[in-house]
Amino acid sequence: MSTEITEMTELAFEGSANPLTSIPVVGTPSRELAPTVLPDRDRVGDGEIRVTILGSGDPFTNKAQGSASVLMEVGNPERDFFFFDLGSGSLANFNGLHLPVTATTKVFLTHLHADHVGDVPTLVWSMAKAGRRDPVEVWGPGGEVPELGTRSYAEHLTLAHAWDTASLNGHPGQSGAQMEVTEVPFETTSTVYERNGVRISSFPVIHILNGSVGYRLDYNGLSVVFSGDTRPSHTLVDACDGADLLIHETFPSASVFAQKAGVPLAFAEQVVNGVHTSPAAAGGVFARAGARMSVMWHLAVDHETVGPVFNEMRTKYDGPVTIAQDLTTFTITKDAVVARQTIIDPFAWPVVGPTTITGPPMNPPSPPPAWWADALITD
Repeated sequence: MSTEITEMTELAFEGSANPLTSIPVVGTPSRELAPTVLPDRDRVGDGEIRVTILGSGDPFTNKAQGSASVLMEVGNPERDFFFFDLGSGSLANFNGLHLPVTATTKVFLTHLHADHVGDVPTLVWSMAKAGRRDPVEVWGPGGEVPELGTRSYAEHLTLAHAWDTASLNGHPGQSGAQMEVTEVPFETTSTVYERNGVRISSFPVIHILNGSVGYRLDYNGLSVVFSGDTRPSHTLVDACDGADLLIHETFPSASVFAQKAGVPLAFAEQVVNGVHTSPAAAGGVFARAGARMSVMWHLAVDHETVGPVFNEMRTKYDGPVTIAQDLTTFTITKDAVVARQTIIDPFAWPVVGPTTITGPPMNPPSPPPAWWADALITD
């Protein structure tokens, strides 16, 4: 056990070149996989699921870790992909994957905390400028009252970005700067998406207010469960029946959180145990859920935190576990689950895929104000 903890701590020092796990492969892969994932050279295979952590960090953003977001790709003919939460910084990692911005149309939100939705405006408005022509479909929980639901969030976000929307008059991306919202139940389990061989279900979880959900994606007999933010929950364990990968939020122990955040221990205990999931509790969930591989996510991965967190989790569970970093990537097949790191170009530009502009922009360009003619430098 001590050797494993030492290994985890050393990996944390090394950064993103290695996945934070002592068991990176479960099963025997049916095809050869490179040690790291390089975009354009290593794509999701037919019939597979690929999961990439776009944002692994806690609510307090830092340069090393984006806020909460997970990308799931499936190996169907359409090569569909889905965002689950979209925290600040996650789209910078997405651009490095060289996937087409024209297909950035499907987002599943677990709840409406800022660290889980911070990049939604960038997706809706900036990615439309970059090439997306279709509106963004957004699934998210309703609220106990309408103003706490996802539809209200999207409506207010659209009002807040009225200037941005107006600036797209005459731009071919104008049609893409819109959201189409589907609110999902937050007190029952429900199938919320079925297309192209992919089924996505939502299920209720426990997080501060009534109105948070997790999701399960099923494709080709493979499945991934994503908790969002939650306390340990039987509803989540039930959703993990036969799951290949479980991504579960994990906060550091209260003592580590108090020291790192500079808060009183009593407050840290309230946050870790009353709002989130401690490492030991996460281990208990992993043991009950029985996924082929489990992932501790939504956690600072500095070397001072990783060792204690992993050690505490191991008091409850001894199976394959990975601590998520940004760009930790899981290839899921019927034969194996493999954890690797993706290496991206930090200066990557958005990639525009196939797109068709079927008609003129909805509105003509806005006329320039008269004073611009005298103020503009033209030589």
